[in-house]
Amino acid sequence: MSKEDEVGSKKDEVEREAKRLANKDEKALELLVGMQAQAIDKDPSLAEQVSLEPQYDEATMGFLDDVRALGRRILKRWNRELNKLVCGTDNASEKDRNAILGALSLGETAVIAAVAAALLGLGVPAPLAAALAPLIVKKFIWPAKDELCEAWSEAIKSEG
Repeated sequence: MSKEDEVGSKKDEVEREAKRLANKDEKALELLVGMQAQAIDKDPSLAEQVSLEPQYDEATMGFLDDVRALGRRILKRWNRELNKLVCGTDNASEKDRNAILGALSLGETAVIAAVAAALLGLGVPAPLAAALAPLIVKKFIWPAKDELCEAWSEAIKSEG
């Protein structure tokens, strides 16, 4: 398998996982992102495991609210980066920008897949990209799809 085929396969796998995770609510996704980040910190090889769903363990992870807060901080960081990619004018980001904006007319699931692929392109580990994509789409992109960039930027500012 060529390197290009491996990348395409990983992208497809992340997109499928992101669509599967789209059924979870925001709090569950924030918690999942926090637990994934902690698991990857302890064992970096887990960054390649697309469907990573670590079990919560208070003894090693800390309080549930703290793990969810970590997930929110990670969301904040990658949400800003994705906003710059989609709403910016950088020519290097044009392919990902067009994929996300084009997916808006195809439905929420298509946008989740496009966002997951863009997050991978930004260097987000596969399991985090899969969990962050539906969270970002549900919380920021889909509610503001008609005036996407303006409303998304305002939502980021209001989050602090």
